[in-house]
Amino acid sequence: MANLNFIAPHNQIAFAAPERNSTGVSSWKVSTKRGTQSGLGVSVSGAGAWAKLDGTMKFKIRSLDNSKTYDMMKKEYHIGGGVSAFWSWLGISANAETHKEEIHEVFKEVSNSQEVEGSANVSLYVSGQYPNVQVDASGYVLIMQIEDSSGNTYNMMSAGDPASDTGAQDQNGNALPSKDNNSTIIL
Repeated sequence: MANLNFIAPHNQIAFAAPERNSTGVSSWKVSTKRGTQSGLGVSVSGAGAWAKLDGTMKFKIRSLDNSKTYDMMKKEYHIGGGVSAFWSWLGISANAETHKEEIHEVFKEVSNSQEVEGSANVSLYVSGQYPNVQVDASGYVLIMQIEDSSGNTYNMMSAGDPASDTGAQDQNGNALPSKDNNSTIIL
């Protein structure tokens, strides 16, 4: 089972745990990262030129979808599937404060869960951004990483919306234009 390489955080949010907290965790630091594996890539030259990026990544990770509280929140607050939708919902500052206890419970459930074997089949078309400039594109999956106040780190993924949680990036980690994303994530 290969390991994902994590690209630096793109965004970070800190959450204080609720006052009535029996877990000993006083805060969570949450970030999104892109998980990549070597060998899943394609070269494309110039804006308007499209190349098919197709390959499979295998990994061990925690599943956000295994949290009962997360499932309840998706239904109750109309949160879309996948890490990207949950991240967007978390990013609205009123949600972070208003739903602090539920968010803490989601993170606690995920941190206490076992890693699962997963795979992502990245299948999309990718384009360069500038005319006459070759780009080496690699596929990625969006990962949510949580770190508790004791420094323990947990990586999680969701199978809820693979088209939003997969994509392609250039050699510098910049997202590239893509289309016809038929990627799948199995956890």
